Amino acid sequence: MKTKAVWKDTLREIGRSKTRFISIFAIILLGVAFFAGLSATGPVMLHTADAYFTDTQLSDLHIFSSMGLEDEDQDLIEQLEGVEAKFTYSRDVVFEETGLSSKIMAYSEEQTMNNPILVEGRLPETESEIALDNTMNYRDSYSLGDTVRIEEGTPDEFEEFFHQTEFEVVGFVNHPRYIEQGDRGGTQVGTGRLSGFSLIQESVFDSEYFTDAFLLFEESLNYEAYSDEYIQYIENRKEEVEEVLADRPRERFEVLSQEIQDEIDEGYADIEEARQELADAETELADARQEIDEGIEEYETGLSELEDEETGARAEIEAQRAELLAAQNEIETNRNQLEAAQVEDPEIWAEIEIQEAQVAQGLEELNQAENQLETELQQARAELEEAESDLAEAEEEYEEGLAEFQEEQADAEQEIEEALEELETAESELADLEEPEYFVNDRSSFQGYEEFDENAERISAIAQIFPVFFFLLAALISLTTMTRMVDEGRNQIGTLKALGYSNGIIAMKYFTYAFIATFFGGVIGLFAGYWIFPNVVMDAYSSLYNLPSADTQFYWTYAVVSIAGALLATGLSTLISVRLSLRSNAAALLQPKAPKKGKRIFLEYMPFIWNRFTFTQKVASRNLFRYKRRMLMTIFGVAGGTALLLTGYGLSDSIADIGDIQFGEINLYKAIVSENTNASESQLESYEDTLASVDELDDELQIKLENATAGFSEDEQEINVMVPSNIDRLSDFIVLRDIDDTSEQLSLPEEGAIITDKLSELLEVETGEIITVDLNDSGTFEVEVTGIVEHYIQHYVYLSPTAYENLSESEAEFNGRLLLYDEAELDESHLGELLTNEDAVQGVSFVDSIQEAFQDSMDSLDVVTVVLIVSAASLAFVVLYNLTNINVSERIRELSTIKVLGFFDKEVTMYVYRENFVLTILGILSGFVLGFFMHRFVLQTAEIDIMRFARQINLSSYGYAFLLMFFFSSLVMLVMHFKLKRVDMVEALKTQD
Repeated sequence: MKTKAVWKDTLREIGRSKTRFISIFAIILLGVAFFAGLSATGPVMLHTADAYFTDTQLSDLHIFSSMGLEDEDQDLIEQLEGVEAKFTYSRDVVFEETGLSSKIMAYSEEQTMNNPILVEGRLPETESEIALDNTMNYRDSYSLGDTVRIEEGTPDEFEEFFHQTEFEVVGFVNHPRYIEQGDRGGTQVGTGRLSGFSLIQESVFDSEYFTDAFLLFEESLNYEAYSDEYIQYIENRKEEVEEVLADRPRERFEVLSQEIQDEIDEGYADIEEARQELADAETELADARQEIDEGIEEYETGLSELEDEETGARAEIEAQRAELLAAQNEIETNRNQLEAAQVEDPEIWAEIEIQEAQVAQGLEELNQAENQLETELQQARAELEEAESDLAEAEEEYEEGLAEFQEEQADAEQEIEEALEELETAESELADLEEPEYFVNDRSSFQGYEEFDENAERISAIAQIFPVFFFLLAALISLTTMTRMVDEGRNQIGTLKALGYSNGIIAMKYFTYAFIATFFGGVIGLFAGYWIFPNVVMDAYSSLYNLPSADTQFYWTYAVVSIAGALLATGLSTLISVRLSLRSNAAALLQPKAPKKGKRIFLEYMPFIWNRFTFTQKVASRNLFRYKRRMLMTIFGVAGGTALLLTGYGLSDSIADIGDIQFGEINLYKAIVSENTNASESQLESYEDTLASVDELDDELQIKLENATAGFSEDEQEINVMVPSNIDRLSDFIVLRDIDDTSEQLSLPEEGAIITDKLSELLEVETGEIITVDLNDSGTFEVEVTGIVEHYIQHYVYLSPTAYENLSESEAEFNGRLLLYDEAELDESHLGELLTNEDAVQGVSFVDSIQEAFQDSMDSLDVVTVVLIVSAASLAFVVLYNLTNINVSERIRELSTIKVLGFFDKEVTMYVYRENFVLTILGILSGFVLGFFMHRFVLQTAEIDIMRFARQINLSSYGYAFLLMFFFSSLVMLVMHFKLKRVDMVEALKTQD
């Protein structure tokens, strides 16, 4: 029965003191919402990313090689257990119509890994279609239906890797490998920076080897991305993959070396064969010449013999004809003589006729012989003419063959010389041939993956600090509120004690009152924080990352901690408030508290000041020191709110100028070139000529940049070792500002090392101490720290060439170059294109691009600081309102009295406001001091290892915090002004008797 009455009274008390109840409710709601919401934001960010990676089946590992991947590599990888492997193609190209670079990647409808997310249009379905990265670079240059052409006829010979080079844009996509909005990394084509990626059908690629392999492990899906368990699992599987591929560089080197040697041997054999063919052709021509010469000789001999035979035959015929004619003449003479002698002897005449017949027959035979001779001569002449014709044709053919031989001989000898040069080059390349390098990268190599984790880590770090101060203020307000409530209920407590209620039952009312406000404020704050903070922060990061909206979760850990903390804060405050009253007896509690004894304040002992005060100023001064607890509570409350505001503004100041300081005041160079240390003399000369041809280039400095590990005691950090070729010129490119006095610039000494301040802080090392530097594969050495300099991004150890060579016992082989120029005069895109076309250049990084990407990441924290500032401002308003309301409530009789005495409403308000004004000023000034140290503490906690925030709070931030708190104080007093106008003076002045 007694308990029921107390419960009813508790509920009535809530109705009677709605303002007090709402103040506790509001402060707990803000505190729990801020703690739970901000604490959950980091995990929600990571959970959202993990869900996205799971939905898109983002690969766990990316394998590639300096010589591509072969079927043997695929066979080895596919032997691993619990892994899905995708061997595919990609190629960096330049688009002809815009000059934009792109990583063209193979896409197939059957792929189940690294699935793109369609933003607009559709994915490629034929070999003539392409989908582009959903970046502003491409969005501003292309629309659906436009034509994209890959550059042809350039030294890069892009067209050799594709069956076709012209495509129609059919869609815009996001890709899980590129969650960052803008930066797509570096490339060896175009300007040196990728403008985006693109997708085409896998069948368009024309390549004898794979360029990439992506691995997704079945068991990795059991771990959340970024978790320690996932990182450890992937590290173990990565080592397993590296072990499987460990022998492949040597095997491929041996096979490739043998193939090259076989080609060289075959080349020399071809040259010998060509030389033999030339010799055989020359011999054949010589034989032909000899054969022709012999034919000519035979022809001339035959012609001479024919002429001689003809002359002899004709002479013989003429001689015989002469003999026959002489015989005929003699016979004719004999006939004439016989006729003259009239000899009629038949025998003689018969003899004459026989002789004549013989002569005639002889002449006939001679004529026949002569005719036969002519026939034979004509035949012989025809044969000789034919032989002469054959010789002429042979001569003509020979001359043509000789001319052709001479022409082809010159070409063949030139080809042989060129082939020899190529073989010599091949032999030189074979001698310089190195084993191919295999790279096995985890997700941290994907653009934006690691940066997103760092951003979530920063949010989580901030979440560890701010809520603590929120809960402290909540406890302060709860203590003040419950103390006032107990003081107001003294009479009731005394009555209940007189009626026989136990201390526990009486205290239950106040604990119930506080716990109801705390519970409902905590629960609503819990759900509000879990929804508002992750969504606001993820929305802020949506400008930086291609990720879905926040996938909010309910985290029981943060819920229990925040609710328990809130209940503990209000519970302890209630216990402290009610404990003293419960100790008193009923008679004492039924009497009003005796007013505090009036005392002279220290200002009254200074008449030269006190006498100048007006009546109201003297009353305000006495009241300030008379109610010390109220004064301290108000000062602490205002100081806490101011400290939170100043910390929020200061955090914004600390991250706002990092980029400008690092890349404008410390790093003066505008670009850094990564050079190929294996480049030939001719390639280096071409590179130097290209640099010399850029008139806008003001200066350059060769450097050696090497990854290493620095250690001191048991601490280690990943670092960059930088060795400039000329230490006297380093200050023109990098300013080494002493961390203790940034106006002083340090010079790099010949011996010893200068390190950056964040590295010094993490290793806890000071000037004069010795650190250990592990150059990975190049050995380990110890070096003395001679200076510590201001630096904000990553860790550096600066060494002179002399120090490096003495410490590492090896020559400093420079592998980079810092470039200095005026961005307004030099086109960086053109410079990047010139340098990336050089074989001696591995890549170009421009400071503007680095600074822009870094500043984008830092700017995203501005939203977080805005959330902090808004939350701190809300808390500060609630604190001021609650304290002022309690102040007015405690002094309601006093204020009613001065109203009865004739004070106007404005004068009554100013009566209270003067005190609040002084306390607000004192609280703000105290908050500035507290905020300064709180800001430093938050920075040290929120910083990640590779980054340092600027230790600065701008004067404007002090001004904003001051004005905001002063505005809240004035706003609260404005609200109180209307409340004071409505005060029922008669009711307030009633006695408690």
